[in-house]
Amino acid sequence: MRPEIKRAQTVIPMGTSSPLRACRNVKAEPLVVAEARGPYLYDVDGTRYVDFMCGFGPLILGHAPETVSKAIADQAANGTLFGTYCPQEIELAERITATADHLDQLRFVCSGTEAVMSTLRLARAYTGRTRIMRFNGGYHGHFDLVQNKGEAKMRDAGLDPVAMRSNLFADYNDAEGVRRLFAENPGEIAAVVIEPIACNMSLVLPEPGFLQELRDICTREGAVLIFDEVITGFRLTYGPASNLLGVSPDLTAFGKIIGGGTPVGAFGGRADIMRLLDEERVLQGGTLAGNPLTMAAGLATLAELARPGFYEELERKGALLEAAVERHRVANGLDFSFVRTGSIFALIFVPHGTPIRGKQDVARQEQEPFITLYAGMREAGYHLAPDIEEPMYVSAVTTDEDLEDFAARIGTILAAGPQA
Repeated sequence: MRPEIKRAQTVIPMGTSSPLRACRNVKAEPLVVAEARGPYLYDVDGTRYVDFMCGFGPLILGHAPETVSKAIADQAANGTLFGTYCPQEIELAERITATADHLDQLRFVCSGTEAVMSTLRLARAYTGRTRIMRFNGGYHGHFDLVQNKGEAKMRDAGLDPVAMRSNLFADYNDAEGVRRLFAENPGEIAAVVIEPIACNMSLVLPEPGFLQELRDICTREGAVLIFDEVITGFRLTYGPASNLLGVSPDLTAFGKIIGGGTPVGAFGGRADIMRLLDEERVLQGGTLAGNPLTMAAGLATLAELARPGFYEELERKGALLEAAVERHRVANGLDFSFVRTGSIFALIFVPHGTPIRGKQDVARQEQEPFITLYAGMREAGYHLAPDIEEPMYVSAVTTDEDLEDFAARIGTILAAGPQA
């Protein structure tokens, strides 16, 4: 074990401030990174890795992009926290709300967890109801209301069983199950919260019509429809992915990309719901929310994303990777599924062509092929997400050469199988 990891485990539980970084799910020792530039990470020994995790999604421009780094440095020289209004906060809110018709107003927080938590509080206050409908396999942060543990484990995990019992669970892509839960709980459901593209159970895409059915059901039943776009917001298009999907929620939670690699979250939506914050019926606050350092990083990032052709080029890179992986999958006689939307992708170890509609399908895959792949790719100088159900990302600075080599090595490593 590296001495840095031993030191960390002495003073930090698990040795890390976020559990997946411990790499337990891939049976590996964590990387200790000293610096990062463009598409590459460099560990404390100077070893270079092509990064396909991208900080779990925020680093769409790669590491330390010049414009964002300069914006952060310039703002730091002028102050990092004011505790009052700052022009950058107003400007970033204006830019984000301008991207979608349903985003009348927006408020900043410091994480995606806080953003989702705030949308649920608003939905309950707005409707006067308490129950929340979620989807099996979805992840919306680490507060009590959105955990997935069974009741027998709630108290051991420090969760409040009363809060947990307000959850109702449907299967992703199952509109009939959603209708059934509404029928069984008339007048009780405050909100339906969903990742419109499910990025926390590998990668599961919505079937045609599914999200529109959710929209219609929520409208009919008087429930608030919440899209968790902490990952997908500004990843697939300039704005929320709901613009591409053609369905408008009532509230949207953002995070990751809009902070340019700094801690951030935001939530926004219809003015009649957001005004509950203005009236102080719903409390949300945070010392660091909307701080000028994060806002400056976000503004610099969005300026790059707004450049003509930015998302078209990301799509080209994603399509190149998909085609290369398929070519090497066939050449090596391998049987797995590759799922992609834009610059988000996942390898799912179920037979090629298997319908992947929800958590139940993803859960059928064996863990060992991904553990083998993770170890082999890291040895070859590639950094993958350290969990089989985390998606991976192509950044704007990922090179075509690295994409081609990445795909070739996937085929070679999986064809070789586990090493003794």
